[in-house]
Amino acid sequence: MRQAVPLFLVILSIGVFFLTYNFVAMIVHYGDSSPRKWTSRENPSHLLIDPVIEMPEHAKKPKNQRLLFHVALTATASPYSKWQCRIMYYYYKKTKDLSGSDMGKFTRILHSGNPDNLMDEIPTVVVDPLPEGLDRGYVVLNRPWAFVQWLDKDLLEKIAPTWMNVSLKMKNDPETDNTFGWVLEMYAYAVASALHGVQHILYRHFMLQPPWDLETGNKFILHYTYACDYNMKGELTYGKIGEWRFDKRSYLHEPPPRNLSLPPPGVPESVVSLVKMVNEATANIPNWDTAEKMKTNSS
Repeated sequence: MRQAVPLFLVILSIGVFFLTYNFVAMIVHYGDSSPRKWTSRENPSHLLIDPVIEMPEHAKKPKNQRLLFHVALTATASPYSKWQCRIMYYYYKKTKDLSGSDMGKFTRILHSGNPDNLMDEIPTVVVDPLPEGLDRGYVVLNRPWAFVQWLDKDLLEKIAPTWMNVSLKMKNDPETDNTFGWVLEMYAYAVASALHGVQHILYRHFMLQPPWDLETGNKFILHYTYACDYNMKGELTYGKIGEWRFDKRSYLHEPPPRNLSLPPPGVPESVVSLVKMVNEATANIPNWDTAEKMKTNSS
């Protein structure tokens, strides 16, 4: 028994040594993995690693197989939502008509609880809004709730309730609410996906956001959330209303007029393309500037 004690102490010492070594090594490893180690000293904006998740081989479709996208758009019955939905549906149809297009079906998920006067123009399913007061003035909290009611795809159906619950918890936490602001439910979706172990295939140049992204390139989506303010020299005056401006929030109660003025010379291609695309859509959508199509109450 006396001989067993020293042997036990030796084994215990070796075990503690390896445990300590691995713990220290783990700290060093995570220390080296800090964001500062991900970028070049000479060019801090250049990543030394690629965070983009490529499509796994097993998920790639054969060249002769077409897997179509189903476009889902959440919406309210407000004029602000309606005119943007009409423009989006215009470009969906235009893209769908192209040879070899990957566009499948389109669904506007209207979370007002009642049909509206775009039902015959855009394929729409009506779902219920959140109970009154639950969104606390943050109307896009209805987005995850709309998907909970609409989805029937197994994978996303599992995520949607978690997305809803995480969104509400983030909104109800003052610090989190203040940190994430208007994009809170978008980050809540990322959290919900991670909790369910769902990875997404990411494309580095999938979307552009004028005025910060200057060129359109081969981007798939033009996201126009930021105001575009410029002086007549073509210089950005962000944070200050410009001599020329386009801001979608200028049209909360009525749609933008047809034939918006183009920006002055020197303004980036992305902003010029945005205005030209809005003008093209409004010129081709019937009854664009009629109050009947934009009124809030259902017809």
